[in-house]
Amino acid sequence: MNLNKTKKYQHLFFDLDNTLTRSRSPITQNMRARLQSLEQDIVVITGASLEQLRSQLDNLECFMLGESGNHAVFGKEELWHNILKPDKVIEIMNHISSLNRTWDVPDENDLLENRGCQIVYSVYGHHAPVEEKEKFDPDQSIRKKMLEETPLISDTVEVRIAGTCSLDYVRKGRNKGYYIAQLIDHLGWNKEECLYFGDMLFKGGNDETVIGVIDTEPVQDPFDTYDKLARFLA
Repeated sequence: MNLNKTKKYQHLFFDLDNTLTRSRSPITQNMRARLQSLEQDIVVITGASLEQLRSQLDNLECFMLGESGNHAVFGKEELWHNILKPDKVIEIMNHISSLNRTWDVPDENDLLENRGCQIVYSVYGHHAPVEEKEKFDPDQSIRKKMLEETPLISDTVEVRIAGTCSLDYVRKGRNKGYYIAQLIDHLGWNKEECLYFGDMLFKGGNDETVIGVIDTEPVQDPFDTYDKLARFLA
């Protein structure tokens, strides 16, 4: 379901990296001001931890769903927090260890992050320079090939391509689409009045699970998002 220009959207959902910001980078003041000027509710759902999310958004007032939606807050109110159980962590780590990587990276100790609800494997480095990360796998071909060569076959966990050079692992079915539906139900919103912006709406991307839940709008980068938000300005 793509954007319907005849609808009056009341609730806007966003991915973070490559949609509102560059990878692990703070939101620009122009983007922050544009979001604040909107009349709609703002929801940001991302693979990042809530601490990272707050930092990148400069404490923008909005619904924040970190770790692919598994940790949700609004202001100081925690809506839910679903930690991975040890058996799921072991299964994910076993898959990561089986992936074939043939290239050098800036820091071998900067590839893996267990964020509690989600495990993220960066194929180049979480804290590598943004410019290098953006150039490493811009068309996701490297990560797609890794997963094609070593698919994750599991009844309990799943993996999605995310960010500039990451793979996001969560409990099976507990992804962005699932938690967007949960939030809409929790707040009593009408899903027909909801719209999602994301750069990973392709097959295997971590935004793909939103398709069919609410309307979606693909974006190329934060500049594209900024321009497309102009239609929502009062």
